[in-house]
Amino acid sequence: MVWPVGDRYRALIRLARGHDLARARVDDLLTPARNMATRVFAHGRRQGVFQTTVPPDPLGRAIEAQLLALLDCADCGLWSDDGTGAATLIAAGVAPDTAAAKVDQVRKSGSTPSPV
Repeated sequence: MVWPVGDRYRALIRLARGHDLARARVDDLLTPARNMATRVFAHGRRQGVFQTTVPPDPLGRAIEAQLLALLDCADCGLWSDDGTGAATLIAAGVAPDTAAAKVDQVRKSGSTPSPV
């Protein structure tokens, strides 16, 4: 899951993103995760699961920003979630019932499905 990693390193990510000199390095470090997110969103679009209004790469960047914002909200006590909920899938355009069922399926199986 992305949540524990983001939770642990979000302050460093935020600081690095705020400095233009470090931005290229942060982008380099995030490239593998961003590439995977783009593949997942492209696959989901082909399957009719994710919305098609926003292309996969920008959608991945938007979800990345949303995750950091949700972590901030959890930090401030505005929201309580351990990151295993379906909020990210819903933001990507998956119907809430479908997103909740998929998260439940992954929890029960104990493994993460293949991204593509």
